[in-house]
Amino acid sequence: MARDYKRISADSHLEVLNERWTHRIDPKYRDQGPKSVVLENGGDATVIGDMAPRENPMDLYGGKGRELWVPYGQKYSETPGTGEPAQRIQEQDIDHNDAEVLFPAVVVGPRYWAKVKDAAVQNAIFRGWNDWTGEEYRSYAPDRLYPVGAIPTTGVDAAIAEITHCKEIGLTSAVLTTFPNGSGRPSEEDDRFWAASIDLDIQILIHVELDRTGDPNPRFLDYPIEHEEALKHTELAFQVQRFARVGGTNVVQLVLSRLFDRFPTLQIGCLEFYLGWVPFFIEMADVRYNRHIHWSEKLLGYKPLPAMPSEIIKEHFHWGFQQDRSGVELRHHMGVDRLMWAADFPHQESDWPNSDRVIEFNFRDVPEDEVRKMICDNAKSFFKMGMN
Repeated sequence: MARDYKRISADSHLEVLNERWTHRIDPKYRDQGPKSVVLENGGDATVIGDMAPRENPMDLYGGKGRELWVPYGQKYSETPGTGEPAQRIQEQDIDHNDAEVLFPAVVVGPRYWAKVKDAAVQNAIFRGWNDWTGEEYRSYAPDRLYPVGAIPTTGVDAAIAEITHCKEIGLTSAVLTTFPNGSGRPSEEDDRFWAASIDLDIQILIHVELDRTGDPNPRFLDYPIEHEEALKHTELAFQVQRFARVGGTNVVQLVLSRLFDRFPTLQIGCLEFYLGWVPFFIEMADVRYNRHIHWSEKLLGYKPLPAMPSEIIKEHFHWGFQQDRSGVELRHHMGVDRLMWAADFPHQESDWPNSDRVIEFNFRDVPEDEVRKMICDNAKSFFKMGMN
């Protein structure tokens, strides 16, 4: 019998010691994969090769109590939400959640793995994580544990190979760390990846924002004409995303790259973006677009969009949020069908085991049918829960 979901976290995390999963890395590269170390402050950290170790205290909270937790020296063994899948199911029950979408770690996960320069090693690390989450961790409760696949940053071919593999092992979504080409800027070659994601019917996600720290040229978009004098001062994409929260930049990059002209059915999930800023962002995107499209067309050869940025954004993006009463009050500016609540357990943004309080605060006086969409039905549909 299919599970009757009542509450789903659309964005939680798998924070685990590396030794729990690195046995799934190809043996040829396993010794070059992530390893756990203990720092002088007593905290657990991750190290790869000769890179600087990374500590992860902000994401090892797990409901310890705001009055007790400090942002250093945290250990996995002392943190709820970092144990075996049986423990995770118990933790879901305590917090009254029926299922979680489980992203990799942020600080010591894909963003750190992506700094591995050897493409074969990096690809093997990402594959090892996906195999462990998809075939081992999830198998304990496949109707309650929904890991998100991780996509390497070694180029479009590797990205396509990994989402294809994710689909083969039963994962329904995958998260980008950079654009598919491996940089902080969209390119024409990415189209092969987007086409593959549609053919595979696997949802592509952005968590908080894409990483452009390794991009030597931080410009947001390529243009038909490289007008040196104009681009020395500004560019259309910068102006349209101005005043947006960090993830809004990636939304604008995708919209202005005309991705949705070429793939009109493509939908993108933006998790841990929050909501309250989005109505202002999409209004200002139109304002800024109208102010800067004319010189961009003349000097940069940029062809105007077929619709206003706000229209395209409303049609192609879905938004994840946690405690965000102001965003809920503005829900109809984004579309109630596109909003997904999340617990973010075990990170310090989480209120586990008291998500009931957040639900009550967020949705007080909101119609029950709309609440159900935002805390359950939208995530169930977007992540295809119960369908595989």
